[in-house]
Amino acid sequence: MSLERDEISSEIFERKPYLKIYFPSRPKLCDIIPAKTSGEFYVSYQGMSMASPVSPKTQAARLLTSERFRPNDLVVLFGLGNPHLALEIHQKLRSEQIFICIDSEEELVGGLWDYGLGSILSVPGRHVFCGERALELGMQYLESLPVERMQGLKVIQNSGDTKRNPEFFQNAKSRIQNLFSAKMSDLLTKFEFERIWVKNSLWNLIDSHRQIPVRRNISEFEGLLRGIPGVLVSAGPSLRENLPYLLEIRDKAFFLSCDTSLKALLKGGIVPDGVVTLDAQTNSFFHFMGESLTDIPLFADLVTSPLLLREDQIPFVIHSVTAKFQVHANGEMTREVTAGGEFANDVLGRVGDIQSGGSVATTAFDLLRFLGCDCVHLVGQDLAYTGREIHSTGTHHNEKWLTQIHRKKTLEFINESIIRKRDTRLVESCGGGKVLTDYVLDLYRHWFEESAKSVQEMRVYNWNTNGAKINGFENLPPESGKMLLQKGESHRFQFRQKLNPYKVDGSQASPEPKGIFLLNKVWEELESITKYLDSAVNLDELEKKLSQSEYLKRMVRKTDVYLRRHPDLEDSKKIELWKKGLGKEVHFLKRSLYPIKEALESKGWKIESSSYSG
Repeated sequence: MSLERDEISSEIFERKPYLKIYFPSRPKLCDIIPAKTSGEFYVSYQGMSMASPVSPKTQAARLLTSERFRPNDLVVLFGLGNPHLALEIHQKLRSEQIFICIDSEEELVGGLWDYGLGSILSVPGRHVFCGERALELGMQYLESLPVERMQGLKVIQNSGDTKRNPEFFQNAKSRIQNLFSAKMSDLLTKFEFERIWVKNSLWNLIDSHRQIPVRRNISEFEGLLRGIPGVLVSAGPSLRENLPYLLEIRDKAFFLSCDTSLKALLKGGIVPDGVVTLDAQTNSFFHFMGESLTDIPLFADLVTSPLLLREDQIPFVIHSVTAKFQVHANGEMTREVTAGGEFANDVLGRVGDIQSGGSVATTAFDLLRFLGCDCVHLVGQDLAYTGREIHSTGTHHNEKWLTQIHRKKTLEFINESIIRKRDTRLVESCGGGKVLTDYVLDLYRHWFEESAKSVQEMRVYNWNTNGAKINGFENLPPESGKMLLQKGESHRFQFRQKLNPYKVDGSQASPEPKGIFLLNKVWEELESITKYLDSAVNLDELEKKLSQSEYLKRMVRKTDVYLRRHPDLEDSKKIELWKKGLGKEVHFLKRSLYPIKEALESKGWKIESSSYSG
């Protein structure tokens, strides 16, 4: 095919420039063979038929007989050996539906272009990714897709191709399913927590005028630990057996503890150099209860429970904002911050972005990267129910369970009863056998594996013998990890000069309390929305108002997703749903902010206008 002569193809390449990587095609290993049935054809790979040589079209129709495509399904076809299968799927889908074709052989694109593939790719949302290098582009494209518009993932496989190269297709299928599961999990998390994230972010920003705790931004410490190894301590069952090794290399690395593992470390005589917390709910307080953080900085996401940050035992907080960076389908880099994070820079200045996979440990891992560690050692990161335990002894969870045990209810019984409620599965362990994990822990493992590919300049190790194996990390016994760190020089805790709250000026009351100005602005907006909803509402005007308020738009994400998936609803029904969803969230936010508003007004601040006294 000549790209210059084919005007239609030239137009496709303008919209989908990545297709040019397939042309000119490599030396032919594949042939397009006419089938016995007139007008039909199939792919032969080195003499091996990838579809029925009699009637590949009938074969495709039979394969799709039991398949039902919903209007918003993401459809993926593995294998182009039966071109009629791609054509049949293409014809069954809506014109705006996303359809992805994946194959292990790059040259198939050029070979099948004039056999229907070109016409499929002329439709927006139809793509083909063939070969290893194109698969990476495909993963980036899938990562950029808005999951809000999808109902599910539908995978169709051409058995001739998948049997010929099972390793390629199994790897591609696993990666796509993990990615889709992670995106759906992320969406469900947003449904449940975005309203709390907005509320907590506003509270923490309004509290920024308070002298205690001392608050700083993670951006101030970027690269602070350059040249110093980082040890990330989690609360997996293997933590307790690693404590003696950690004591031996205490001055060789920066110890960053997850909030869950803090108690276990302190009981083992190890005071970490920092603690990370991410939980927006007040339950995280129990990980700190009875412990003093006088000499330990708390790395807290902006969505952290403000009630925790108001505790006297926490004198020094380093804030960060969780942000996600990805390449959009149009090739542009996009940044998505957690709901409420859009206010941060206006109040605190440049806070600094940390990426997260949804757990404290994934946040802590990226935090060590941001601080400049040249290598990171994971300790207690089992990502599995090692020994059919959930957490290491010494954690808050175990402390609580110990109060519940009696003759008929042992600690083992409590662990087992929790595990049996989870969606469990077996995965490869660091010791070479199999270990029990669950759906959520497996998502976190997938996040670590994908992150390992993007931080190739940073050496990453996983101290474990029985936990889940993390591909991309060097999985090694704790003794070997200890010996690696012992070879390095002592850092003599020089970084503590910058991370000590008493070395930082504590008089941080701002002459311009921007957090209180923010409360004024948000309260005025909420009052305005309340009055607007009580009046006659126009759908276009309502959607325009929402587009101008990012935090409210996120709080009503569930309504937005429902309406996107049901575009045929009447305008009156859409308005009813918008008013109900928006009214509920405005009421929640006003009720949540009222205590802090009332407290500030009792001190002389006037809320509801931009003026103040005090």
